[in-house]
Amino acid sequence: MKNVGMLGLLLSLPLTVCNAQTNKVDVSLTMPGHEMLFLEMTPIVVSLSNGSNRIIPIIKDAELALKIQIKFSIGAREPYAHSPISATDDSYKKWHYLNRTTHHLNPGETVFWSFPRFTDLTVFGYHVKATNITANILIGDDEWVRSETLPFSVSEEDTQGAGLLEKSAVIECYDSKTRARTGAIIRKVKLGGKNYLFTNEGTRLCELPEGETPEALFDSEKGVISVSFSNSKRSVRYDLHQKKVLPDGDQE
Repeated sequence: MKNVGMLGLLLSLPLTVCNAQTNKVDVSLTMPGHEMLFLEMTPIVVSLSNGSNRIIPIIKDAELALKIQIKFSIGAREPYAHSPISATDDSYKKWHYLNRTTHHLNPGETVFWSFPRFTDLTVFGYHVKATNITANILIGDDEWVRSETLPFSVSEEDTQGAGLLEKSAVIECYDSKTRARTGAIIRKVKLGGKNYLFTNEGTRLCELPEGETPEALFDSEKGVISVSFSNSKRSVRYDLHQKKVLPDGDQE
């Protein structure tokens, strides 16, 4: 169940990641950033690593895990302004439900749960004026492990109809061989006082530092957008077919 591909992807993304350990069981929460777009496609990712000698029951399906095993705790300025959602409610997060699973995490293994375009959470976060987030995972009878707490908010400007993605600056993608226009685009969006590059569908590619000018090329054969920068050697590549940022060294 070790997921090397997902781990490589997470290491390549400009995301906020925090880990917390309890008795050698490690919970990691990966957020797109401190502030999210209302309909952001970038996944929120939770992982559970078993560094203990025990076998841990798990729900592999991400949506079902939200109901039975994973709970997000949201720090908020108005915590009672919105009804709980599956991700924040613990009504069914009980040992007698979890204990029925046929899937388990053996010692030395890691499991990942990915939640792209998590609108239930961003809508909830907007209504309660979220300030931070923690991932909690049920692993035994009333036994929980948790990640460290990360900053989390949803752009008020975006939720109030500003359409930050749709109205943001367009960066055209040119053919990687001919340098002709391809019709593909990426966007530059300002969030929390910083500029970020997004795909046109709302996946966050990376932060764009001040003074950097991005150049976007599109390989139509591979379906890969490559972004390079004027003042550095780094680059970011996004696979349109797989809908993910490619880790360094991945040439697929």
